[in-house]
Amino acid sequence: MSRRWVSGVMSPPYRAVLILVFALLVLPAAWLVAPPAVAVGTTSTVLPAPAEAAGEAAYSGEAQAARVVLPDAPSVGAPAAILINTDDGRVLFEKNADVRRAMASTTKIMTGLLGLEHLDYKGTVTASQNACDTGESEMWLEVGEVVPVEQLLYGLMVMSGNDAATCVAESVAGDVAAFVDMMNRRAEQLGLTNTHFANPHGLDAEGHYASARDLATLGAYAMQSSAFAEMVGTASITFDWAGHAVKREMANHNKLLGSVAYVTGIKTGYTGNAGYCLVGSGSQDGVNLVSVVMGAMTSPACNEDTTKLLEYGFALYKKQTLVEAGTVLAEVPIPYEVDRRLQLVADEPLVRTLHLEETVSQTVEYPEMAPLPVKAGQALGKVVCMVEDKVVGEVSLVAATTLARPTLNDKLSYYWARFSGWLQSLVS
Repeated sequence: MSRRWVSGVMSPPYRAVLILVFALLVLPAAWLVAPPAVAVGTTSTVLPAPAEAAGEAAYSGEAQAARVVLPDAPSVGAPAAILINTDDGRVLFEKNADVRRAMASTTKIMTGLLGLEHLDYKGTVTASQNACDTGESEMWLEVGEVVPVEQLLYGLMVMSGNDAATCVAESVAGDVAAFVDMMNRRAEQLGLTNTHFANPHGLDAEGHYASARDLATLGAYAMQSSAFAEMVGTASITFDWAGHAVKREMANHNKLLGSVAYVTGIKTGYTGNAGYCLVGSGSQDGVNLVSVVMGAMTSPACNEDTTKLLEYGFALYKKQTLVEAGTVLAEVPIPYEVDRRLQLVADEPLVRTLHLEETVSQTVEYPEMAPLPVKAGQALGKVVCMVEDKVVGEVSLVAATTLARPTLNDKLSYYWARFSGWLQSLVS
């Protein structure tokens, strides 16, 4: 062994010489060069999906296992049906969804939508003889009655009044034919290629039809209007009835409202040609669905098909914790430290409801080196969760501990450790 080293320790004379050399040569150079750089920008790391690395992902392997076991599709008795997720348009179930069929009073979805768009909601209209003579389902308008538009639209969507439908048409367009033209133009704009309207109320007529898929598209579009959603989500309501001692009481034909917690709307329909129809909607755990059932034999059968579809849709989604609060997702070097690293942890949990077949990718963005000083809880990066190319959420990455600005002694110790290590490598 060299005499400069005794039991792995440098002898005092040589160490003194090297310290002097270090002080005279290395430290001046250290001041001339930049200290360890703090990154400008970030680096990104794509984490493997849970299926590829169970246990490494922010959600558990048990959640991943649940993702691959899909529930059985429901048995739907109606001749045509569809179920869609209104948030992303995903079709979850379909049966003869593009077949053109009579649609009965589901027609009034379009009538109500145009009424909301073109009438003064706080204004009034006057009921005509033609409107009052429409017949079948009614809100019991009277000839010459001055009816508030709000009440008229509730009479249309809650009571399913055919008289209300004709009154809306005449009030918006001047006559029914002109209004029907408006309905068909809007259908074309919405891409409803298997839909054609012949009247505003839905009574059987030649050339009056829609497909289940088109009704789902129309229903999802209409439900984007908060005023529309409020109307079709109303189980019952009472209005003052001008000229009458009694109130005008309205009960929704959609009996699932109020009896099934997740049902939020939207419109029933029945004629001899159409059978029982229901465009339904439901929301649960952040999942928003629209179902369509056309041509059911009875009203209970129509309701049963609707609840089967909606419950099936909800079962296809699972609330998952994608990121746990406090999880260490990155470690970055600390300036003037040889071995220590700063841990970056998720600031809060990220919980999302996702389809069982969706795979989540995670990108972790963080600095190449810790900026000093830094306080515990200071945001230094983020984790972004994506399904395909869609961001489903992100969470800040924060420093797990507080680090002070490096002192002169810290810097000297850092450079000395590197210098002595280099020298030892030369003589070992």
